[in-house]
Formats: sequence, structure tokens, C-alpha cells
Amino acid sequence: MRDHSPERDKRRRPVAGPPPPQARRRALRLRRLLAAVHMPLYLALAVLFGVWAWRSQGGSAPSPWALGAISLLFAVLALLALVDVAVIREHHRHRSTRR
Repeated sequence: MRDHSPERDKRRRPVAGPPPPQARRRALRLRRLLAAVHMPLYLALAVLFGVWAWRSQGGSAPSPWALGAISLLFAVLALLALVDVAVIREHHRHRSTRR
């Protein structure tokens, strides 16, 4: 027979708390690195696909609309990476003034 008592649940589930400061700093450094690498990459791809869409003909494959949509997607991803960099900088600035 299975044990369905509340004591069993307390034994199996560790108490989840906030991560230690070292793990939070490591996560911020990784986010900063990823955003710094991806933002220029996404921006370059948005420009590349945008130019390709502008220069392509109406009856060619892929269509200019598809290329424009891909360009827009990469532009949005670049914007999200830029916002992430801004959030990280604000967090870093807030943390350094708090000390």
C-alpha cells in the first residue's frame, strides 16, 4: 500500500529558496554574453534578409514577402536582445549603487 501522508511529501520535496549570489552573478554574466553575441548577429541577419527581400523579384522563390517576414523576425529578436542588455545594465547599476 502506498503512503499518502503529508509527512511523506515533506520528506521528498526539498525546500526551494532563492539561488545563492554566486549562481545569480553567473546567470547574469551568461545572459550578458549571449545578448552581446546574438544582438549583432540578429541585426546583421535582419539587414541581410531585408536587402535580399528588397532586391528579389516578385515571381522568384523565396518570395519577397517571406524574406521580409524573416527579416522582421530577426529584427524583433535583435530588439529583444537589446532590451535584455538594457535590463542587465540597469540591474548592475542598481546593484552597484545599493552597495
